[in-house]
Amino acid sequence: MKSSSENTNRLDNETTNSAVREIMKSSASQQIEPSASAPAQPSPGESAASSSELPASESPASEPAASSPSAILERSTGENKEEQSRNLDAEQRKRLSLVVISLLLSWTFLYNLFAKGMSPGVAFIEILNTISDDFILGSLLTVGLGVGILIVFTATKLYTQIISNVYSFRMLEDLFVQTMRQGKFKEFFQGLLKFEHLPQPTTIYPDQPIFMLFAFSLIYAMSWIYVVLFSEALFFVSWSAGVDLPVTYENLLLLPLLALAIPFSARVMAYARYPYAQDYADFMPGALFVLLMVAALGFLFKSPDQEFFLLRVYNNLDFRNTFLRNGLCLAFIPVFSEALFWLFSVSGFKKIKGADDA
Repeated sequence: MKSSSENTNRLDNETTNSAVREIMKSSASQQIEPSASAPAQPSPGESAASSSELPASESPASEPAASSPSAILERSTGENKEEQSRNLDAEQRKRLSLVVISLLLSWTFLYNLFAKGMSPGVAFIEILNTISDDFILGSLLTVGLGVGILIVFTATKLYTQIISNVYSFRMLEDLFVQTMRQGKFKEFFQGLLKFEHLPQPTTIYPDQPIFMLFAFSLIYAMSWIYVVLFSEALFFVSWSAGVDLPVTYENLLLLPLLALAIPFSARVMAYARYPYAQDYADFMPGALFVLLMVAALGFLFKSPDQEFFLLRVYNNLDFRNTFLRNGLCLAFIPVFSEALFWLFSVSGFKKIKGADDA
């Protein structure tokens, strides 16, 4: 009996011990698996580098700062200030508009009342008619004359900048290639208005033959314009000074020659690199404008004392043919001089380039 009980106790002890060992093994395996699956803790240097590589929007500290109550309050305050400023600007614009409209209506009413001699009721009713008939039409006429003066002055000013700069035609070619060929029309006209500020090229003559022909055509056309305009201007100056210039065959050559010499001398100064060529050329648009304006006023008011050179020439067939024949020759002189100057420049550039290559 004792042996059987001892065997039983031994079996129970072995069973208990095996169960305890299995429980210990399972608990040990459960502790090892989380530690193996967990990522390795970075070193302090690596953690600092990784935190520095994160963008500011992804940093964990920026999210609470952006969504903090103080940040939300600042944003709302800024939006309220912008809205208030927009409202104030709109109210100010309304007040200014009302002041301007009230001033125009009041002045028109007083104009009808005192200048036109209307009764108060009629002066008030005729406010809109006066604005449309007198002020708007007068403004359109004034603006039209101003635009015409602006176009004439801009064209003459541009041409004086061209003839007083020895690099002008190459600058025009570069501006055309860089803007017009690429469809940049606005930049082209802006460059013409700021012609004197364009970069200076390396050569004075155009590179492309087609543009060289264009330059010659422009010189010839502008020479004709100056022959005609300055001939009339010089004749007017002589007439206003009390000097009566007879129209003869000799004067039909001398007067256009003097007229051409005024703008052509500016180009000669540019050839010689004269530092005050632009100052000399700047007087021509203003002088020509004043002389033509006075001549136009005399023509419009039909002054009986004023004499016009071109009218005298046009009314006489022989004088007209002589003037045209002389103009054809005189207008070609600047073209001939420009061609010779470019030829000398091309040959000189080739010699310098050959010496540098040698």
